[in-house]
Amino acid sequence: MDISFASIAARGPTSAVLAWLMPMIAAAFLVVATPAHACVLCLPYPQMTNADQVIGSDTAVFARENPAKPFSYVVLETFKGRYDGSAIPLFLDSTTARTLRLNPTVQVVLVQNRPGGIWKALGLAAGEYQGVMRQVADWHAGSKTPAERTIFFAPYLRHEDRSLAELAFLEVGRAPYATLRDLKTNVGRDNIYRTVNDIFHVEWHGLYILMLGMSDRPDDIAFVRGKLKTAAKYGLTTNLAAYATALIEMTGADGVTQLAEEYFVEPGRSNGELLEIVKALSVQGTGGAAELRGSIVNAYGGLLAVHPELAGYVANDLLAWKVARFVPRLREILNAGGGLDEASHFALAVYLSSADEGGSFQGGLTSSGGLR
Repeated sequence: MDISFASIAARGPTSAVLAWLMPMIAAAFLVVATPAHACVLCLPYPQMTNADQVIGSDTAVFARENPAKPFSYVVLETFKGRYDGSAIPLFLDSTTARTLRLNPTVQVVLVQNRPGGIWKALGLAAGEYQGVMRQVADWHAGSKTPAERTIFFAPYLRHEDRSLAELAFLEVGRAPYATLRDLKTNVGRDNIYRTVNDIFHVEWHGLYILMLGMSDRPDDIAFVRGKLKTAAKYGLTTNLAAYATALIEMTGADGVTQLAEEYFVEPGRSNGELLEIVKALSVQGTGGAAELRGSIVNAYGGLLAVHPELAGYVANDLLAWKVARFVPRLREILNAGGGLDEASHFALAVYLSSADEGGSFQGGLTSSGGLR
């Protein structure tokens, strides 16, 4: 029997079986289908870092150009697994070969996925980068938590070796926000401003803005407020989510209220601007200070009142936080259907199917604490 999203919303409380099944169906479907807004810092890079490649490899070596056979590799050190001595069927390009000739201590990191398997070059490694790779080679999948990896790599964020700094950026940049909140003692304030003001590292700004948000200095707060004032005046979205997250971290519920009044209360803001603010609220509501969640939920209420077409972007948070007071409003929005895409329809249907007649959520559906 087909069950439409509209029929789920219209009938009110669903059967116990359906209410139990829908979140599990969603677990598989929502990964790709629902509006995603959890990442304040969405890195335009591959998901796997060089550290991941080494951890997942069977064999990892340092190599240079074979003097007896130009543009091919000779292994100098095996730092993970066992190298069988066979020729490595990779071509050493002329640019890399030239760099190696000019820098005798630099080597190339090569990994093999399994004995007799495919070799892959991960790039150049100077002295300290080599040391980091040796340490990472002792890890195995799951042996380090995201927080532990972040703490390990954070000191290298401003390293003079750009390759090592980039690796650290990728590792730290994908850390949970709750972990980033603990990094204020690891990254110096001068380094943060140096990066935020560096026009040649624009893609790095978001991470450092989040770190700046850990400051309670009045001049830092004024800097963030100034950036947000400019963004609001001209409708800018670049790093808007990061600056909004920083403001909330610095000023708490007052920052949430300021952002909601600036963006949610009055119509006229673009969806791009609104979604950047929603990202910030979502991240703070999930990984920020627990006492902020009430203010964030109130801000979501303002968004739903003026911008119902964005309801799908907050439904997942409301479900995870077990916030039931918006059941009537979200059912009304779903029944009206105006401006909702298919993913938003599904997100609202899952939220409503998880709520019982009394406007609360059934036990066991989420892991976060209740907030009515």
